[in-house]
Amino acid sequence: MISRVADSCFWLFRYIERTESCARLASVNRLLVMDAELDRAERWKPVIVVVGEHARFEELVGADRYHDDDDAEDYLTWSQKNPVSIRSSLYWARENARQIREVISREMWETLNTAWQWFSGKAAQREYRNDRSQFYRRIRSLCAEFGGTSDSTMLHEEPLDFMQLGMMLERADQTARLMDVKHHRLSSADRENHETPWQSAQWVSQLKLCAAEEAFLKRHRAAPTGRRVAEFLLRDARFPRSVLHCLERSEQILRRIEAAAGRSAPTATLLAVQEITRHVRESRISSVLQAGLHEELTRVVDTVARICQQLQHDFLDPTVDPVAPLPTAATDSGEGGALGGGPTSQRQSQAQA
Repeated sequence: MISRVADSCFWLFRYIERTESCARLASVNRLLVMDAELDRAERWKPVIVVVGEHARFEELVGADRYHDDDDAEDYLTWSQKNPVSIRSSLYWARENARQIREVISREMWETLNTAWQWFSGKAAQREYRNDRSQFYRRIRSLCAEFGGTSDSTMLHEEPLDFMQLGMMLERADQTARLMDVKHHRLSSADRENHETPWQSAQWVSQLKLCAAEEAFLKRHRAAPTGRRVAEFLLRDARFPRSVLHCLERSEQILRRIEAAAGRSAPTATLLAVQEITRHVRESRISSVLQAGLHEELTRVVDTVARICQQLQHDFLDPTVDPVAPLPTAATDSGEGGALGGGPTSQRQSQAQA
């Protein structure tokens, strides 16, 4: 399989995952700000910061517009100048699919192309105005339909491996980002014993952000607390959106890709994935909370970004410089920081330029 095709396969599923995640983020936060009396800046600023768009949002929309629900949702949903909006992600997913029409199945193309035609037409705008919750549910359903169609209509060979690798790395990144929306509400392991009903409601919304509410209750059969939610989303290897599950799946897929490519030794990409997977698996949640959940989430997002860059060098584009050795300690990049990184697709970066 040539690297151009592998690159498009990898980014196709990353953009689909990003589309679904942004739709859920906008939907859940919208319900939260409707039900809660939050400070003006607390309504949408944490969300915009975590997706890495606070500087661009303030430039294009205004630094005093974080309280405006319509402005924030429009920016996350429709803005062509926001590289992580639903529109941008869905557009680039379709572009990558179009470039590998001979690789993906006909059903995959029809599903994605139909979704894009609906989204870019008047029907989607009308539904967005009339029933925004249904609009976001439809986006998530379209992404789920595309994923199911892919799994059931493609040969389970290298192209699908690269697609699923992109999905797993993006999902690990998105779970860490979504957790970071509320990291400031859990600063130590002792908070579990002093949580109010309002804080418990916050953890329920955190689980909804990661489509984890039902799975969490089946696992714990107890009220969500910050500690339990953090451990579940970070380290439950059986939950398909936990950071650990996504990293373990990424490692398995990379092994298959390397075996198919006839690699005699592990690539730097695989070694990096193994290192961060081992770190997440062996870390005790009490130690993570004591050191700072934000720092741990920053480490995950930073490392995933560097893994994707190394993957470009090892498999997709050898002209891309390999990354420096991955850090062994988390660093706090400040507000937004490493969590503010946008897409690294060279194709998208060139188009934006």
